[in-house]
Amino acid sequence: MRNMTMVCPYLTYIMGFKIGDTAIPDPTSFSGKESDLDTMGERDATGYLHRNKVATKHPLSIEYKNIPWSVITWISGMLATDKFQFTFPDPFSSSNNGMTTIDAYCGDRNFTAVWTPAENDWLGDLKVSIIEY
Repeated sequence: MRNMTMVCPYLTYIMGFKIGDTAIPDPTSFSGKESDLDTMGERDATGYLHRNKVATKHPLSIEYKNIPWSVITWISGMLATDKFQFTFPDPFSSSNNGMTTIDAYCGDRNFTAVWTPAENDWLGDLKVSIIEY
């Protein structure tokens, strides 16, 4: 795997994001939520909720701004598989030093790019949705 620190030395790897066993640069921003997945949920005549919670899921979005085209394609390439493990800082987790690893796939992938003549390269933004299986 290519070392992106050499390509783009201003990227940091402090927060612990990983795709599989490969550390990826800290995104410019990321967001997520924790959602319960139920197979049933209904209220009885007294208003009491009966539910069957089967899982908790973590949909995420990560965004990079002003990164070289080579970094965009490197990250996009690792997300191109049908299933991968994704590790991220999780404010809802008190175990594993606040890190969570999920089995995931990549949803929407959006990019924008501009040509930078001084660098003779593209500079762009990448935003991707990470969806837990």
